[in-house]
Amino acid sequence: MIELNYKLADDFLKENLSKKLNFKNLENLAIKKIAGDASFRSYYRITVEKNNFILMFAPPTHEELKPFVNVDNFLISNGFNAPKIYAIDQENGFLLLEDFGDNTFTRILAKDVVNEFNYYKNACDVLLKLHKIKPDSTLQNYNNQVLFREVSLFIEWYLKLKNKFISQHQKADFKHLWFALFDSLSNDKKVVVLRDYHADNLMIINNKNNCNSIGLLDFQDALIGLPAYDLISLLDDIRRDISPNNRQMLYEYFVKNCQQNSQIFLQDCEILSLQRNIKILGIFARLVMRYNKAKYLEYIPRVKYFVELRLNSQNKIFNDMNKFLNYFL
Repeated sequence: MIELNYKLADDFLKENLSKKLNFKNLENLAIKKIAGDASFRSYYRITVEKNNFILMFAPPTHEELKPFVNVDNFLISNGFNAPKIYAIDQENGFLLLEDFGDNTFTRILAKDVVNEFNYYKNACDVLLKLHKIKPDSTLQNYNNQVLFREVSLFIEWYLKLKNKFISQHQKADFKHLWFALFDSLSNDKKVVVLRDYHADNLMIINNKNNCNSIGLLDFQDALIGLPAYDLISLLDDIRRDISPNNRQMLYEYFVKNCQQNSQIFLQDCEILSLQRNIKILGIFARLVMRYNKAKYLEYIPRVKYFVELRLNSQNKIFNDMNKFLNYFL
C-alpha cells in the first residue's frame, strides 16, 4: 500500500473545494480513510461544512485515473448512478468524487434480509438496462487472451501459496483446457462488463424501490464481454451468501428478461463463473503473499466452493478440466 501524501491531498482539496464548489470555510476540512481495495487505490471521506465527498487516491506509479473517468462518464451519460467527478489531478492521482454514503447492499441486507430478493432484482434490472446500450468504443474486448491471462494467476500465485509444483507439460495442458472452454462461449451479443458487480460495490443512495436507487462503484476495469459475466459476479458472491431460493429466482428472472437462449446462457454462466473464481484464487493468493493481506485467506474456501460447484455440474464440457484442477485444488 502506498500511503497518501496528506499535504498534497489537502492542497488539492482546498483549491478545488473553494474554486469549483465555492466552499469558504476550509479550516476544519477533515480527511478520513474509509476503504482500500484489492488494488493500490484507497478512498477517503472528506467533510467540509457538513458536506461529504470522496477522495480517491490512485498512485500514478501503479494505477491510472483515465479508465475510471472514461467509464464513469459513460455510465452517467447513459442514466446510471456513478459518482460525479468534481475535480481531477492526474499527476498526483487524485479524484474528488460524489459521496454515495455507506449503505452498500451488504450493510443494508445485514439489517433487512427479508427484502433480499427485491434488492438483487433491482441490481439485475441495472444490468438488463446496461446491456441494451451500445458499449463505449474506448473499452477493450474481454477476449480469450485476457480471460486466460487472468486464470494464469492461479498457476503463478495460488499454487505457490499451496506449495504445489506444476510441470511445463501441465502448464501446456492448463492452457489448452482453458482455451477449449473459452471457444465454447457464445459470441452473439457483447455488452459493457463492469467486472466487480457484487454486494460491496452496489450502493443504496435513495429510498426509491427500483434500479434507479442503486449507485455503482469499482467499475474502472470495465471491458466489452458477455452478459453472463456481471450476473455471475452478483450471484456467485464470495463475500455474501444469497439464499439458494432467491439465487435461483434471480437467475430465472434475468434469463427471462435478457433475450438470450437459456441453454447457451447457462453454459456461458458456468464457464465464466469457473474462470472468475479460478482468477480470484490467484488474486487472493497474490494479496496474501506479496502484500501480507492475510484477511483474504478467509475467503478462499468460499471461492473454492464456487469452483467445485461448476466443476461438478452435469455439463460434460468440464470433465477434463475437473480432472486437471482437482489435482491442484
